[in-house]
Amino acid sequence: MGLLIGVVALSSCTANFCSTKDKANMAYPYEQGVTVYQNKDSLPAGYEAGSGNSWQVFSDNDQIYAYIPVNESTYSAKKSTYLINNIISTAKTDLYNIPSLSYWKGMDQKVLDAAVAASGKSTASLTIDDINPFSLADSDGTEEGVTNNENSILRNYGYLKFYGSDNNNWTNWDLWTNELKNTLGAEQCPDSDFSSLYKSTINNVVSNIRTCIATQSGNYGHYGNSNNWQVSIESKDWGTAWSKGLLEGLIVYPVAWLVDTLSFSFDSTLSGVGQLCALLIVTLIVRLIIIGLTFKSTLDQQKTQALQPQVAKLQAKYPNSNSNQAEQTRLQQETMALYKRNKINPLSTIWVLIVQFPVFIAVWGALQGSAVLSSGEVLNLRLSDSIQTVLFNTTGTWYLNTTGWWTALILFILMSAIQLVAMLLPQWITKRRTKNMPKTSANPAADKQGSTMKWMMWGMLAVTIIMGFSLPAAMGVYWAIGGLISMVQTLITQLVMGKKQAKGKRL
Repeated sequence: MGLLIGVVALSSCTANFCSTKDKANMAYPYEQGVTVYQNKDSLPAGYEAGSGNSWQVFSDNDQIYAYIPVNESTYSAKKSTYLINNIISTAKTDLYNIPSLSYWKGMDQKVLDAAVAASGKSTASLTIDDINPFSLADSDGTEEGVTNNENSILRNYGYLKFYGSDNNNWTNWDLWTNELKNTLGAEQCPDSDFSSLYKSTINNVVSNIRTCIATQSGNYGHYGNSNNWQVSIESKDWGTAWSKGLLEGLIVYPVAWLVDTLSFSFDSTLSGVGQLCALLIVTLIVRLIIIGLTFKSTLDQQKTQALQPQVAKLQAKYPNSNSNQAEQTRLQQETMALYKRNKINPLSTIWVLIVQFPVFIAVWGALQGSAVLSSGEVLNLRLSDSIQTVLFNTTGTWYLNTTGWWTALILFILMSAIQLVAMLLPQWITKRRTKNMPKTSANPAADKQGSTMKWMMWGMLAVTIIMGFSLPAAMGVYWAIGGLISMVQTLITQLVMGKKQAKGKRL
């Protein structure tokens, strides 16, 4: 458990590449306000023009009206689901003052005015489709037949609600709230308690998102209450990566850049298959580099495993080494001499960890941060979603794999099985080679060392499986491919060792 906590803590060492504008774009799909915009002739019953429950949005456009649907307890627009369930409900529980209907109406109007100004369009010529994010006015995009209005003003500029400067996502919101306090009265607007709750809730949603490393600006991801809203992400360059830190510039950005570039090369639509192919190639490249840097150390580890029968004989020679200092010293000396004769550096394992661990953390950060991996699906599984999240998603028809449930389960089983085989393969090969060798008698020192090694190996496997369950599916793919490469590496090193041993016997 301590190792798992340590690894999770170290993973936060890689920086979040999301800019203030990226975060604002991500926040808006969750909190779009409460106002519904509709054609004058299509207003629902009870909200018709002249009823007092709707109003003309622009003075020079008499076709676009707005209304705020209200049920017995609160606002009921589908776009306001997140606001109602996560902010207003908490505020009611905590007995906070809820801002008035006039405040929400005023804030939504300010957001729309700012978005229209940013778009450069004339209010007189606007249509409903120019404003609404979806083809249906009161929609969360999940209704049958509803399509996205990709060029709508609110879809592209609604982020201004949570933007205003490069260092502050709340500049505009604070400014507009203060203006509304002056016109409506402070009692109708958010007080300090509600403002803190509102901001912390939105910030928590955005802070958990890291998929902002993109080589080209564009729309990525699945955001909002229904996970069906792509948002604009700014491109990041290598200079930005170096400004984040050494690890980001040296490994995180290059890996993410490679995933990004290959994904667009395979499939410019980012449907999912291109990202999977890119992930396969990137994993192969990263693991080959690691193998090149650690091959000698890995070979020493394999030699050490192969020498275990001889080590066991030495331990049997000194059965009291656990309690007798003199025997323990002689055992250590003869064991080191054995390693020296076979040209093994016992400290080589440290070099493997020095190389592998930071690379693992950096690759983790790169795959978490890759914008392209947040788009598209592979058999309904998004590579940026964690296996845990998908498996526990009870929406949709699970047996039809509509949420990628089966894909996530198969990936998890494959990843776990491959990691298990990759861990045990060296032991299986050594056991087969030494099956005809005479067995040594029981020895406390050998038993203790063997027990410690087993606990370490099984502990590392457990940590890998647990992390693979909770991290993005892309990491599960990375681990599965990496495990296969480890098996090939084991077979190659064993072949090299076998040839060296055969050559030694001939000499």
